[in-house]
Amino acid sequence: MNTEDFRKNRRQKFLTLRYYQLNQAFLKLLMDTLAESMSESKLNKEPDSSSAGGVFKDKLKLLKLHYTAGCSIKKIHIFYTDLIKSLGEWHDAYREYIQALAIESGEDLRNDGTPLEFEDLYHFQLTLDVVSLGVLLGDGDALRKISLWIQRYRNTDILYDFLIDSASSQPSDTTEYFHSSPYDPLIDAIYALKNPAEASTKVKEYLDSWYKSFEGAPWHNGHLHAVEGEYMPYYGYWSFEAAAVCVIHGIDDSSFRDHILYPKDLADWARQNHSLEHLKPGAASSGRADRSPRRTPGGQPCPQTGWWHTLAQSNSRRYFKAGELMPVIEGSAYGQTFWLWEADQSAPKL
Repeated sequence: MNTEDFRKNRRQKFLTLRYYQLNQAFLKLLMDTLAESMSESKLNKEPDSSSAGGVFKDKLKLLKLHYTAGCSIKKIHIFYTDLIKSLGEWHDAYREYIQALAIESGEDLRNDGTPLEFEDLYHFQLTLDVVSLGVLLGDGDALRKISLWIQRYRNTDILYDFLIDSASSQPSDTTEYFHSSPYDPLIDAIYALKNPAEASTKVKEYLDSWYKSFEGAPWHNGHLHAVEGEYMPYYGYWSFEAAAVCVIHGIDDSSFRDHILYPKDLADWARQNHSLEHLKPGAASSGRADRSPRRTPGGQPCPQTGWWHTLAQSNSRRYFKAGELMPVIEGSAYGQTFWLWEADQSAPKL
């Protein structure tokens, strides 16, 4: 890739091709060093939660770096799958550490803890990043794993629970939250569902205040601190949670979709690929190669036996057998008929 092509494809203006390449090499060096430390600790039978956490954070940086550089969403999902694996390994290492500490101290320490402490704004934002990406990528399995690992904080924060609820069969009703700044406007947007204009205004307000609110975070102003010929501590500034809230609630993002912090490509991809339909238990992930069909035009044979519906007709949920011709709804104000695979494949109750 040449410099001109990179500039056309990148999603934020602060990243250059040179530092994209240098940052990849730098992150690989960091992760290799941490992996060596973890291997040594394993040989000594010592839990190494710190190194495992470092790997997770570096892999999140790597995902953001590739997204910022303009990589396809398909490739981003591959990085996300690896990120979830490292998050699980971090929790395993953390709980091994707590168990060793309990044995050493003789105290009865809780074993449902998480190294992602919501009380810490930086850790809370890391959690929102990984959960929001799961929503946008349609990876319900990943969200349920996260919910299990961070079970200690379930029903304690309205924003986190709102995002996790999209993949849960047991929604939360909490009104509590850990951080009013910068999240108040985004929480207001969730409550403003009956007023679409207000919801859009609140999301834009959130985006406008987002960056300044994180002053002091390890990544803040990273684009201003490049180390010549080595790396730049900048991987992309993105409010994935704003996009996730917009997709879940159907909030119109036209007034702020070009905001530098708004990942519009991910939001558009989530809508086009019906990510929300893939989040509920039993649904296939929208990022998996073996996922269920997303939609089939009317007049075409049904590609898979199961329950389908179309937006061209109300109360249209219907069971088709594979090969059965799927009808066209004539005269629909919605336009062309497309049959959508139902996320819930259970038969209706009589």
